[in-house]
Amino acid sequence: MQMFQWKSSSREHSRGFTLIELLAVIAIIGILSSTVLASISAARQKSRDAKRIAEVRQIGRAMELYYDTHQSYPSTTPAGYSGTDAGVQFLVTVGFFPEQPIPPLGLDTAYHYHGLYTDTSGVTHECDGSAPAGTACDGFALGITLERSENSVLRDDADQQVGAFDGQSAECGSTVAGDELCYDIEP
Repeated sequence: MQMFQWKSSSREHSRGFTLIELLAVIAIIGILSSTVLASISAARQKSRDAKRIAEVRQIGRAMELYYDTHQSYPSTTPAGYSGTDAGVQFLVTVGFFPEQPIPPLGLDTAYHYHGLYTDTSGVTHECDGSAPAGTACDGFALGITLERSENSVLRDDADQQVGAFDGQSAECGSTVAGDELCYDIEP
């Protein structure tokens, strides 16, 4: 009895992938990895913003503790301190805040603090070296620039304007137009 064998072409026994199949797999992997990287980037921005918001609130609480003790908030420019966060530096030195808060990488390298006082006619001024001698600071503005404009805290923040500080701007330290990114609080 003779066995009949079918001969198969060599093409059916090929075990490799075609160039088109490889390119399709590479394209799919590229799309998936770019999606993952974009979501990781957004998560990092949200995380940094959460840290900024938490620190602003903690500094605000420390300001309230200082006020309860001294019946005044720190001046914008306490003697011996400089920078946009001079009042915060002062709080650290006098023991009302544990250590100098450093914001995560972003537009601001320090928190913006301005002591405020209200004169007898009800007008608010910056409580700094130009304030009348013996003036007690009865308010403050404290803020930081966030990375994401859709953050819900931006809808309910103070939106103060004190000199170059503008709580409704794209950056706290100026009046730059654009989406509001400045998260600011007041007492």
